[in-house]
Amino acid sequence: MSKCDALADQNVHPSDGSNPQSERGTASGGLAERSPQSPGSKNHGVISVGLIDCLRFSRDCLTQALRTLHPELSIVPFGSVAECIGAGTAGLHLILYYSHSESSSEMLVLQHVKELRQSFVDTPIMVLSDARTALQPRNIRNALNSGAQGFIPTSITEMSAAVAAIRFVKDGGTFAPLDLLLTQRTTSSPPASEASATRHLTPRQMTVLSHLRQGKANKIIAYELGMTESTVKVHIRNIMRKMGATNRTQAVYKSQQLHESADNAGLTE
Repeated sequence: MSKCDALADQNVHPSDGSNPQSERGTASGGLAERSPQSPGSKNHGVISVGLIDCLRFSRDCLTQALRTLHPELSIVPFGSVAECIGAGTAGLHLILYYSHSESSSEMLVLQHVKELRQSFVDTPIMVLSDARTALQPRNIRNALNSGAQGFIPTSITEMSAAVAAIRFVKDGGTFAPLDLLLTQRTTSSPPASEASATRHLTPRQMTVLSHLRQGKANKIIAYELGMTESTVKVHIRNIMRKMGATNRTQAVYKSQQLHESADNAGLTE
């Protein structure tokens, strides 16, 4: 039994709903496939979302935030995959599985996605991940190949974008960060030009980059660092230029890979 399964403490049953079937399309900011709606499905109204999160605090916080900011989302919380499957919740429009870096290995996440897919054949499944490996294209593709219709890395995704992705997947789409999937796969160590990129960043730029890696918005970074939002934007543009990135997502991805490469080489704690 995983740590998440051991922390299960709730069993709630949602109301009945309907689920989408298959048609192709695109969505801004992410890889997308769209499916046509079944005759009895609803495009508007309440969206019943099963939230699986083994950590009680984050589960309660996310549930409250979604219910408050987006009343159209009816959140049904579960403490584990086993609890969700055992509840037999046939009325869910979508299942949101939150994978935490400290409690779920990649193989366990893929196993859980497969178990959910087998139990909820027609219900879209999305993976919400705060794992460091969530920015790696291989892990995103593995999750999608295991049966998920969506993958959201929390470190680079704002709440509004996550909710938009939920709606899109509920309507039959498949969502993933397109910027990450299009990023060229790297070898075990990054090119010397990339490895030296962060060494050319100023201390202030390094601080801004660290906040970007935490998924913080420009306004939050400006507040925490005591600078204007326009100054933050200037720092981000300079960071992107020095790292050879075309957008902030790619800059975060490259810095993450450099950090992991340093870890593997024993250069960081």
